[in-house]
Amino acid sequence: MAKKRDPFLRALDVIRTNMLKGVYPPAQPIVIADEARRLGLSTTPIREALSCLCGEGLVERGPCGGFVAPRFDAGALRDRYEFRLTCLLAALDLTADLPGYRRRSRTEATAAPDLQRIFEDVVRRSGNAVLLAAYQRVGVQLRQVLEAERIVFIDVDIEADRIKVLADEGAPQAFCEALRTHHHRRIRAAPHIAAEIARRGAASAHGLDEVPLASPTGEPC
Repeated sequence: MAKKRDPFLRALDVIRTNMLKGVYPPAQPIVIADEARRLGLSTTPIREALSCLCGEGLVERGPCGGFVAPRFDAGALRDRYEFRLTCLLAALDLTADLPGYRRRSRTEATAAPDLQRIFEDVVRRSGNAVLLAAYQRVGVQLRQVLEAERIVFIDVDIEADRIKVLADEGAPQAFCEALRTHHHRRIRAAPHIAAEIARRGAASAHGLDEVPLASPTGEPC
């Protein structure tokens, strides 16, 4: 008989997936007893998983104890976008004497590596472990808002393709400017993205599978 999956790993996998899907309403408590009941586990592996995810930046400690989903109001979003851009520009500065960044693989033409993978590759290429750790923390947090970005911006795939082309061409200045543009338009649209995140969180909290979509901005790159 196959051994049951380790309760901690199961809890970690499910909660991490739910965080990245935006299942938990922003800044709201994640109730350990509720998660344990939902997964059919004791509270211990749930608590351990949430503690682990705190270290990854996917979960935050509550002001009065316990755990909460990250806050994604407009100000918090701006801060995260600005910090991610700072990490990327710092990495590019550290590798200025190297050939321009190029994607390591272009074999996934249809599903192509997402921009988050490209962003992390840029920072990893710097060889600076502290910078990479800082980037990864904010990077995993911003993965939680990708679906909200997709609703707010109708051209995310076109924008991503442009950046990937510049990465493939190894054009440092144009690639750097594209990264700035990518982040600055999100910084400007932070209130719209935050509103969409809140809408999705409220729908999830009420057990709704489908709710009316927010009106996309359609802002050009």
